[in-house]
Amino acid sequence: MPGIVEWTLTVIVPSGGGDCNEYQIECDPKDTGEKLKRRIEKACGVPPDDMELFCKNNDEDAKQKWLNEESTLEAMEVADGAVITVGVHGMKGSDDPVDLDPETGEPVPGDHVQDSINRKGDASYYHAHGRKSELTEEQRIVSGGAPQMLAQGEGQALPTTEPVPYTVAMFDETGEESERPRRAMKNYAWGDEKEFVKIYISKEGEPEALTDAGDGKNGQVEVKWLPKALRLKIHGAQLDHVFLVDKIYYEIVPEECKWRVSENKRITLSLKKKENFTWLKLIKPD
Repeated sequence: MPGIVEWTLTVIVPSGGGDCNEYQIECDPKDTGEKLKRRIEKACGVPPDDMELFCKNNDEDAKQKWLNEESTLEAMEVADGAVITVGVHGMKGSDDPVDLDPETGEPVPGDHVQDSINRKGDASYYHAHGRKSELTEEQRIVSGGAPQMLAQGEGQALPTTEPVPYTVAMFDETGEESERPRRAMKNYAWGDEKEFVKIYISKEGEPEALTDAGDGKNGQVEVKWLPKALRLKIHGAQLDHVFLVDKIYYEIVPEECKWRVSENKRITLSLKKKENFTWLKLIKPD
């Protein structure tokens, strides 16, 4: 019987204030991402549900990647000696001032992120959360976690007699508006941008909706916010396109949230965080 294969991974866990603790964790290549989280929990005490894992192998050309819970380390091409950076939900971020894009007025990362990485390397908290130089935009902005569907049937215009989530009532869905057919928008991307979390709905993902949105200046676009929910509605000639998130992971400040239409490109929803810490998930699981 062959011997048990064991790997040693270097695990970096943020401890607050931009600093991290480093652990050596032994594991089996057949361990799943979930089992690795539990091994890390024993070392540092962080609950597995509050962790997101990012791996970088020691190969010269290796890129950092996110690890899921279901697959084995071997299947995700994690190698012996890899560096695992742990993102922790609710970990307080930097209090440094946020720079604004001169064209959009939206927050952009400040120099303190790169400065922390330059000074502390992998021990910097921003190694996981400010990894602009290592991850592509597709990796940094997480797609998926489908929003709550309005009813069954992909891409269909659905009458309001079909069952809809209870939150629709919270948005005062009454009168003629409730009688219009509608379809759910399910293609989007999102990213953490310090004081805000941004949701992006692009022309590529929702071409009909973006066409109907136009420039958004003539009442075609309507957004309503709640502390843990939002609804975007685009009024088309024949139907309404609706994007609904009714279980936002953390609380937002509705009166400070905003939206912007970049005509024929994308709609950006900016969710103002109630507490300024890094989000690693947008939707709270059932």
